Amino acid sequence: RLFLLPSVEKLVTHFVDTARQKVASEAVNFGPTKRQSVQFNVNKDVATADVEKIRDFIDQLQELIIDGCHEDFMSISQRRDFASLVDDVDNSIRDELFREAVREQVELEVYVPLRSTISKYLVYAWFNEDMEMKHKMKALENKPQSFFRIPKEHRSRSDWSSVSKILQEGVGRSTLPCVKLRAIVDAAKEITHLDAEERSVFPEATFFDGKVVTKTKTLGADDFLPIFIFCFVKAKIERPQALCALLQTMCDPAKMNGETGYYLSSFYAAMTHIHEDLDLSEVNDELAIFLEST
Repeated sequence: RLFLLPSVEKLVTHFVDTARQKVASEAVNFGPTKRQSVQFNVNKDVATADVEKIRDFIDQLQELIIDGCHEDFMSISQRRDFASLVDDVDNSIRDELFREAVREQVELEVYVPLRSTISKYLVYAWFNEDMEMKHKMKALENKPQSFFRIPKEHRSRSDWSSVSKILQEGVGRSTLPCVKLRAIVDAAKEITHLDAEERSVFPEATFFDGKVVTKTKTLGADDFLPIFIFCFVKAKIERPQALCALLQTMCDPAKMNGETGYYLSSFYAAMTHIHEDLDLSEVNDELAIFLEST
């Protein structure tokens, strides 16, 4: 209802129209009229700066609503539907719920009308990097867990399929940045949950690429990243470089120092490892030819 108020509707509409015109004018100035040429001439700094301006507007609108409507949110939270918050002694869960609900609605009102514009902008800017990532991930998609140096005691009998599914659907196919970020957190937590579950159900099981030698070892930070990289590849996320640029720019600043920021950094580290560090010299001759030609 708030976004139906004339003053708010006018503010959002004006910003969206201005942002569209700004990005459209930048695209025209990037290079020749041929589409292929434009894709290779988008400046990353300009693209990031313009997306940051959209993020700043969303941040400001979010804070305005949270502060101005706090009493209304408090009243809503007293309803029976929110009875589960009775144990939320310091109100941290309640306040986080307020923040996430407002963020999602603001992104629906501001980001969604600009989604196509932002996506094309970032896709053009990171076109070369994503083409390289596409070939690398194609070469890796059938590699076993051992290739990614996942320790034997932490290799999943299910190939971490539930984690890959969360990344594929929640990150790759959802629309809103805040929903994509929640999916990254959910996927990371699923790794820990699935690892613990499989260790308890199959404490002495023999896996397809090695026997479990340690029954009680918990999942550490050094064990987590190789698993996350493996799941990243299996999820077959399209244009991951542009996606990372979007999520790093659009993430709610208040969440960057918490678990969302931590797991977003892990997501970026997984992508960077595939793009820059993973040795693929013996994986695919076609990939080597591609890399030499770029």
